Order: sequence, then structure tokens, then C-alpha cells
Amino acid sequence: MSTLSSKAKSLEVQNLQRPTMPPPQQLYIALGLGAAVVLSFTTYAIADYSFLVQLWLGLLLGYTLFHARFGFTSAFRRLMSVGNGEGLRAHMLMLAIASTLFAPILAFGAGFFGNEPQGFVSPVGVSLLVGAFIFGVGMQLGGG
Repeated sequence: MSTLSSKAKSLEVQNLQRPTMPPPQQLYIALGLGAAVVLSFTTYAIADYSFLVQLWLGLLLGYTLFHARFGFTSAFRRLMSVGNGEGLRAHMLMLAIASTLFAPILAFGAGFFGNEPQGFVSPVGVSLLVGAFIFGVGMQLGGG
């Protein structure tokens, strides 16, 4: 009986320990930061500081949304697997807020950095197909 109780106590101790996290992938972090810095210098050399601000805003928002698992695929996966529609409601709320905020900006022409915002429509071309392919690859690699 004593061996059974000692096994039970050792199992309780094992259950109370924190789960270990895998170590961060330092090589990928360094490569990503290096690519962001190179892209920043290239952007600043080709364009002005407004594009640099937009680049970093996009990088930081993408990083945040990636780690928050705020992706369309994960929202649909949660809805189908466990019936939790909170992710889809969050996406619909984000779309409603963005549409509400962009409507007056486009209507009144109030832009940032001295630009007048306008709709930009271009025909379907090779750049769209290449961009769609790269987007799909990124979605698969990001797990979203």
C-alpha cells in the first residue's frame, strides 16, 4: 500500500509542475529582424519616412495578430470544431469598424502625410497572381 501512495504523490507532484515551453527559435528571430531592418533601409532609400512608418505599423500589427491567433482560418476552425463563433464575431466587428472609419475619410478626402485618399482599382495582372500565391504560401507557413 505504501508504494501505491508514494506513486500517487509523485504523480501529484508531476501534475503541479509547470509545463516546459520549447526554446525560442533564435535563428528565425534573427533572420526576421535582419530582413525587417534591410527592408526598412531599402524603403527609406526608395521612398520617404511615411512609407517607413507604414511598414513598421504593418509589421507590428502582423506580429501582434499572428501571436493572438487572430486569423480567418483559426476563427472558422474554432466555429466548426467546438461551435465557438467569437473569432468570427470579432472579424465582423473589425470589418464594421474599418468600413465606418474609412467611409468619411474617402468621402471628405482627409488623408495622412499630405495625400488625398482615393479608391485604387487596377486590372487583374501577373502581379496580382504572384501576390496571391505569396499570400497563400504565407498563410500556410503562418498556420492561419
